[in-house]
Amino acid sequence: MDRFPPDPLLSRRAFALGGAALVGAAVTGTFAGSARAAAPPPGEWVDVPVPPPAGRSQLFGIAAPDRRHVFAGGTENAFQPDARAVMLHGTPRGWTRAVLPEGLAVVNDVRARHAANAWAVAAGRNAQERTDLLHWNGRRWTAVASPAGERLQAIALDRTGGLWATGFSGDGATVSVRRHGQWTNTLTLPESSGLNAVAAGSASDVWAGGIGNSQTVTTPLWHFDGTDWTRVPWGSQWAHWILQIEYAAPDDVWFYALEQNPLFPPPTLHHWDGSAFTVHAIPGPSDPVGEAGPLSAVGFLGSIAADGRGGVWLSSPRDPAHLLHFDGASWTRATPPVSVIAYSMTRVPHTTAMWAGTQIGTVWRRS
Repeated sequence: MDRFPPDPLLSRRAFALGGAALVGAAVTGTFAGSARAAAPPPGEWVDVPVPPPAGRSQLFGIAAPDRRHVFAGGTENAFQPDARAVMLHGTPRGWTRAVLPEGLAVVNDVRARHAANAWAVAAGRNAQERTDLLHWNGRRWTAVASPAGERLQAIALDRTGGLWATGFSGDGATVSVRRHGQWTNTLTLPESSGLNAVAAGSASDVWAGGIGNSQTVTTPLWHFDGTDWTRVPWGSQWAHWILQIEYAAPDDVWFYALEQNPLFPPPTLHHWDGSAFTVHAIPGPSDPVGEAGPLSAVGFLGSIAADGRGGVWLSSPRDPAHLLHFDGASWTRATPPVSVIAYSMTRVPHTTAMWAGTQIGTVWRRS
């Protein structure tokens, strides 16, 4: 599995079932959208020179609070005894490596709404033993208390400044929110497989999702309206693992999900329009209509980011030679600087500029 540390918490970016490749089948459900031979939105993905991490490196989280700042976190010397967490910081003066607390092996998630107020989740070599919440105050990264008794998985910032976090507590999954320096638990799911994805628009519009284990264990997708969490029916025969949630607006939420079908079809893209879901098959390298195809059972599963125009960018392990764009009706392909997978992507607020961190520790930008 292309992921570090050895026993990470469930991630939206990596998944191992064991064995070699399995052949995918047509994904169940009703699909909308197809690929077409057209150019993607104007702009070009380019490589950005950054301080090169040591050895094998990967960037699992990226955040760009404005046009002038970007944070990219991950790991260097991956899978080695001296693996270290790495955080790169880009400003108009150039890129620097930030100093992180000692003993961390990987940064798993990065979020920021202001250049002097960023957050990250990082882990030691054994994520079961050490998972840190980190805060950037404009000068340095420091460890901040997580919810008591919880190991964090994913974080999100809402528009009011609240920090939402999913985690494990005992045998259950939790969602907590931090306001004015204090944590409040808002949801506990006993004996859950985990909630590894969270996205927040406002204090009264938050989504959290995780993994369903079989046809009989339903997909865990929950929505918070400011008062209560409500389980949202997923509406498919098989349970899904929700790998990532990308919030653009109350009626524009994207879900990158993997069906827990024994034939192991590839991930699919789901869209919530405020009242219902639509499902969109993702095209492979030689697939003009987005049908399912072969996919390795061990490896990275991709990432998504809203484009600011009602569509979404997607990086897929099925086609590392391209970055895929979906405008809500049709797929197009763009060529990245190198044929590798973008492990993390984000959009600069109020623009269509995009950033990506890759599986080889490089950073891309689309202006």
